[in-house]
Order: sequence, then structure tokens, then C-alpha cells
Amino acid sequence: MSLFYRLAYAAGFAPWEKAARHGPAAGQIAALLDREQEERRLPLGRALDLGCGTGYWAVELTRRGWSVTGIDLVGSAVQAARDRARSAGVAVRLVRGDVTALRDYGVEPAFDFFWDFGMLHGLAPEQQTGAGREIDAVAAPGATLLMLAWRPGWRGPLPHGMSASDIDAVFPDWRVIDTIPFDATGLPPPLRTVEPRVYRLRRSGS
Repeated sequence: MSLFYRLAYAAGFAPWEKAARHGPAAGQIAALLDREQEERRLPLGRALDLGCGTGYWAVELTRRGWSVTGIDLVGSAVQAARDRARSAGVAVRLVRGDVTALRDYGVEPAFDFFWDFGMLHGLAPEQQTGAGREIDAVAAPGATLLMLAWRPGWRGPLPHGMSASDIDAVFPDWRVIDTIPFDATGLPPPLRTVEPRVYRLRRSGS
């Protein structure tokens, strides 16, 4: 998937980012993030944006009061994220690195919140297992993970997706506490049938 994303960002093709910032999807994501804030005491703590892309959500989370680290494997996307954070006047730590080896890139415990807008479901199974292991290693007890995943299926270079059982296997020490259908309005036509869902997971220790 890294080659696909490198080519997509190089061509300026990132409909997943545009769709998330407008229309019903934007309101739905805002409500999900509002809930995370409402259930916590201030200060909110540390958040890790997995596959941060050009940094839209990393900047938004920072504005909401989180201490944010964003990580992405695509160099051009990370540079765009740095430019976005600079323009917004916010401090975000942005790392070019691999989510299957977070600690190798200086991503250290303990994070209270993880945001994944469709990164994990595009990895190969062995990469998902590695990412799950690394996320667990840097998560605080009781941490929350919000992740978007499509229904599993072959889609060429696009993400294969993940099922609830796939997620359980990748995160054995976490439990799914909520599953929310995600509004696909604004996505390209082939992606309106992927049945996207947002899974909310809680790490043991809460």
C-alpha cells in the first residue's frame, strides 16, 4: 500500500482526506472526537495519528487540546503535514516512519488516544499484526483507538479492509466497545459500497 499512497499523494489524489473534511463525514468525525473529549478530564493527554497523511487530523486534534504525534511512511505527505501545522501555528510532532516499528522511530509510551482514518485496513495481514503489537506497546492503560475500516474484499491497489474478527486478532488486549456505520457520501463511486465502519477500541487496564 505504501507505493499506492506515494503515487496518490505525488499526484495530489487524496479523496479520502477531502471527503472527511466536508459534508456528513465531517460532522460524524467531529461528533466522534467530541465524545472522546467529553469522557476525559483536562488536559486531554497524548494522541497518535496513525497514517497522518497531510496532517489535517493531526492539526485538528492539536487544536482540540491533545498533544499530538503524527506518523506516515510517505515523505511528501509528512512534509505537507509539517507545512500545514506551521501555517496553522500549532505544534505537532510529525514523524516519517513505519507503524509496524513505532518504537524504532522514537515513538514512545504512553499514548491515551489513537486515530486511524483508514490506514490499518490497507496493510497486509502480517503488517497489521506488527502494527497492533507496536500500538499496544506505546498505549497507556485504558487508551482508546478509533479506526475506520471497510468491509473486507479485493479492490486491486485499494485497501482490502478488515472485519471485526480481524480487528480482534490484531488487538487481543483490546476490546471493541462500539461500532458505528460511517457515512461514505463524497467518496468516489466505487467506494460507496465498501460499508465503512468506525470501530472504537479500549485497551485493557481501564
